[in-house]
Amino acid sequence: MRYLIGAGTYAAFDDSIGLRIVEHVAEKGLERGFSAVDLSAGALALMPYLDKTTEHILLVDTAKMGLAPGSYLFFAPEQVVSRKPLGGISTHEDDILKVLELARATGHHIPPITLMGIEPETVRPGFGLSPVLAERFAGYVAEAVARIGASPPRSVGISR
Repeated sequence: MRYLIGAGTYAAFDDSIGLRIVEHVAEKGLERGFSAVDLSAGALALMPYLDKTTEHILLVDTAKMGLAPGSYLFFAPEQVVSRKPLGGISTHEDDILKVLELARATGHHIPPITLMGIEPETVRPGFGLSPVLAERFAGYVAEAVARIGASPPRSVGISR
């Protein structure tokens, strides 16, 4: 099985982009050979998808990469380092990279994972999307659906 997984929180403007993408995909019936998954419960909720039945995961989230707001990149978890100041793993864990470290350390199968990082314009308390992310939303959806639907998974590192 393939999964398009959205991470983030609805209560922090652009940090909701991954959740909004998977919500849109599910509502519009765009799932073709993959399932859209809302990971708003926290990054530890990723663990059940890390098994041998998973062919590929495309995880969509905001990523502060120093790019222009609205830009996005595809990359593998091994290509980045988390800068979040978290001391360890907890039930409130929000660091995907730390959860993947935990999964490896506990013997979980790690399927091919691609991250789609979208540069936010604003991450602050409140609901909605910044104008630049709202304007590009349809393009993000199309790119994510095309990417997770590709077989085999396409290479990483493409910038838009």
